[in-house]
Amino acid sequence: MCTFSKALIEKSELRGKADSVLQLVKNHIATNVEQAMDMLSVEPSSREDIMKILEKKA
Repeated sequence: MCTFSKALIEKSELRGKADSVLQLVKNHIATNVEQAMDMLSVEPSSREDIMKILEKKA
C-alpha cells in the first residue's frame, strides 16, 4: 500500500475515533474528552490529532 493510501486510512480512523469520543461526552457516558479517550483506549500518540479534529468540529 502506498504512503498516501496509508495516510488517508489513518486520517479516517482518527476521525472515527474522534466521533466516538464526542458521542461518549455528548451522551454523558464520559465527563470529558480525556476520560472518553481513556475509555476507548486511544493510543497516546493519537490523542493530539484527535484533539485537533475535535477543535475543528467545535
